[in-house]
Amino acid sequence: MDRETKLLFNALMYEDGHKRRTQHILKVYALSKVIGENIGLTERELDILKASAILHDIAIKYCKEKYNGDCSQENQIKEVPKMVREFMESVGYPNDYIEEAIYLVKNHHCYTIEFSPMLQALIEADLIINFYESSKDKESIESYSNLFKSDAGKSMLENIKNTL
Repeated sequence: MDRETKLLFNALMYEDGHKRRTQHILKVYALSKVIGENIGLTERELDILKASAILHDIAIKYCKEKYNGDCSQENQIKEVPKMVREFMESVGYPNDYIEEAIYLVKNHHCYTIEFSPMLQALIEADLIINFYESSKDKESIESYSNLFKSDAGKSMLENIKNTL
C-alpha cells in the first residue's frame, strides 16, 4: 500500500465505522482530487491536498471525547496539529508536506483569509459535500457562492442549486 492509501485506511479505521464521518471523508477526498486536478495543482500539491482532505475533520471524534461532546472549531484547531502530524508521520509523509497539511486542515472553515489553490480546492470540496449532506435551501447555498473560484466547484454548485 502506498502512503496515501495507508493514510486513508488509518483515518477510516480511526472513525470506528461512524457512517456519516466515514462517508464524508471518502466524498471530500474524491472531490478534492477532482477539483485539484481541474485547477492544475502539481503532483506534490495534489498529494498534500489529498492527505488534507482525508484528515480535514479528524479532530471531531477526539474533541467529542476530550471536551465532553464539544467539537467546536476552536477545539478542533487546538488538536489538529498533533493529530495530523501523528497520522501523516505514521505512514511516511515528509515534514514539509505535514506542515502544509496542518495549515490546510486548520483553515478549511476559515473563509476570511486568502486561499491558496490547495485551500481553495479543499474548501470547495468540503462545502459541496456538506451541501449534498444537508438540507440547505437554495438561498443558503447561494450565500456561499462567492467562495467558489474553480470552474469545477462553480459548476457543481450550480448543479446543486438546480436540483432544489
